[in-house]
Amino acid sequence: MFDYYQKSFFMNKTVFNNDPIIGLGVFKVEKTKNKKKIFPYSNTSSGKNKIEIFGKLHNEFLERFKMVNNYRSNKKTEIILINGLKKTLVKRNVLTYGYDSKYGHKDTTGTASGLNSNILIEKAICELLEKNELMLMWYKKLCSLVKITPAVKSVLLQYGINEKNIKIFYTQNISNIHTIIVFILDDDLQIIGSGISGDKDVMRSLVSAVEEALMQKWMDELSPKPMYLKNNKKFDKYFFALCNVKQISIENLKPVQKIVINAPFDDIEIGLLNIAGCRREITIKAISKTMFNCIPTISNIRKNKTRIISVLYGIEKELKNAVECAVI
Repeated sequence: MFDYYQKSFFMNKTVFNNDPIIGLGVFKVEKTKNKKKIFPYSNTSSGKNKIEIFGKLHNEFLERFKMVNNYRSNKKTEIILINGLKKTLVKRNVLTYGYDSKYGHKDTTGTASGLNSNILIEKAICELLEKNELMLMWYKKLCSLVKITPAVKSVLLQYGINEKNIKIFYTQNISNIHTIIVFILDDDLQIIGSGISGDKDVMRSLVSAVEEALMQKWMDELSPKPMYLKNNKKFDKYFFALCNVKQISIENLKPVQKIVINAPFDDIEIGLLNIAGCRREITIKAISKTMFNCIPTISNIRKNKTRIISVLYGIEKELKNAVECAVI
């Protein structure tokens, strides 16, 4: 399972008691038969012990591995519309990387692996929604800056983060889930880590986003080249303007009992990525014909400019003055 040509499992732990262990795993390189495409293979996860993070790394590996196998398949499978439970027969390669006319450009956004189908469906839906909320936050400023109240500060202190070195955003535009986006800054106020999480509970979302930002911070430290733009005047000006949106206190926001998605974005379909030989863990993918099924980079937005969410919110016209989204 592990990549054979280099050390393939790394661990990082800080001195703070509640700071999670962060792991990076290199499980397997997947190539197409003509070797023209190489699929993602490195995974990151956080947890309180090695068993927990290894399990999460394995789940991430399964998501990528099964998407690759669906890419290679010409067989058909059923996808189910969540709103109405209508079934549709599609080719398996609809659920994998790449572009098609119905769903636009697709990556691992909206995938989930594990043993409990109900939990996985929620996780996949939340991940799909959060990436679209991220697009509206970064390119349209449809968000609020989170106030560092005692409840928020308590979470930050658990991870050894100074409130002066973090910016937290809250967004809720297309559903009732709570999406939190976090940027960790160095002492020169340059971004060194970013994270995002959508959840039915806002404080759980905050914790997950902080942990993801810490993972990205560590990846940035390991990378030979910075993952984030440094000392770029256009970027700094754009991010500063983003930080001047209205503020919000989040600790009194109530947990959501049931996910409700606003029309016309309530068209999410779920497909099973499992194939023969991969029957223990369930791996699913959530996809939408109206929203983005990928991370909202400028390149991806241009590839998906006819998506309903892009047209309704006028995303493409914002690209002229925009900088690349800093959430990796």
